Amino acid sequence: MMKKQLLILALSSGLFGVSYGQPAVSELSFGPKQETTGRTLDDIVAVVNNDVITRREISRFAPKDRQAALQNLIMRKLLLQAAKQHNIGVGDTAVNKASKGKMSRQTLQDKLIIEKLQQQVAASYVQISDMEVADMVEKQLQQSADEVRLVDMLVQIPKTADPEALNKAQMIAQEVLGKLAKQSGQSVAAQYPSVRYNDLGWVKLSQIPAEFSKVLIGAELNKYSSPIVDMDGIHLLKVLDRKGGAVSTIPEAKVRHILIRDKGNPQAKQMIDKIYQQLKKGAKFSDVAQQFSQDPGSATNGGDLGWVRPGQMVPAFEQMMFSTKTGKISRPFKSRFGYHILTVEKRRKAPVNNRKLLEAQAKKAIFERRAAEEWDMWLARLREEAHIEIRTDKL
Repeated sequence: MMKKQLLILALSSGLFGVSYGQPAVSELSFGPKQETTGRTLDDIVAVVNNDVITRREISRFAPKDRQAALQNLIMRKLLLQAAKQHNIGVGDTAVNKASKGKMSRQTLQDKLIIEKLQQQVAASYVQISDMEVADMVEKQLQQSADEVRLVDMLVQIPKTADPEALNKAQMIAQEVLGKLAKQSGQSVAAQYPSVRYNDLGWVKLSQIPAEFSKVLIGAELNKYSSPIVDMDGIHLLKVLDRKGGAVSTIPEAKVRHILIRDKGNPQAKQMIDKIYQQLKKGAKFSDVAQQFSQDPGSATNGGDLGWVRPGQMVPAFEQMMFSTKTGKISRPFKSRFGYHILTVEKRRKAPVNNRKLLEAQAKKAIFERRAAEEWDMWLARLREEAHIEIRTDKL
């Protein structure tokens, strides 16, 4: 009997928490438990689709820099997720070949992956017309300070010329061109009632019609051009002398910039102003750009855009670039991409030997600008379609 009572007492003690070292029923909790190992909910600062950003990732930045760092980390994760969806990767060989400086292997690999993604977006969306190329070339020529001493042999065409009269004028132009190889312009002009010899003197390339200036880029001295037709008639041009060098030149600036995108980022203006204050206090521009700029194409290179010439950038950027003194930092300004700060490291006059080279350079510049525009719109869509949840304001 005594044994039975002791057994009941022992069972009662176990159930109601009277036994030594065991919690009472009132102290027990039921339902989902917080995990005691791995990442806790408090560690998660932001959710980016199926990935997270932890407090540990943010804590390596100074408190004043963490908002900007969070935005950069969000975009980086979105880009790497998109690259994975498009089966874009980078092997060890490519990473080894590109390895330089103090950049970690993982950071370098991520950079190369994002660059490949950017190239794929550009190839898919960017198309360039001949008109765009011609417009940029003419804009660059308008910046040229070169002067030429110019002669114009003009074959006049009646204002009401019919096709027969036009054909006759073209035949005369070919005859004149042939004679100019052995005779002076004045003597040849004297042989035709419709031909005029015009010594135009010194003229600036930036001030003459585009159809003339494009022919005169790098033109040989004392050699007549092929016929050029306009409303006045058929022109044969010859450069007697040149000021500004043997070839035409275009102004260029070596530029770095910092970009903070404003789409989906209400704190963009505040962030760029804080960055500007850091730069005014003496922070190195390339270091700040590498840490904060949201332009994936230049951020890892310290914001370096290389040599930039007229027509390559959007108007707001170009205007600030040419108004900022060499070695100085611009004030923050806005373009369609967001908020920028730029610095002009050097300036130079770049030689342009011929029209074809100028067109090739213009086409490359347009592609880079259009690629940046398409990339910006693509990034905006990427962020808009993503699930982004920032779980705390206290970083």
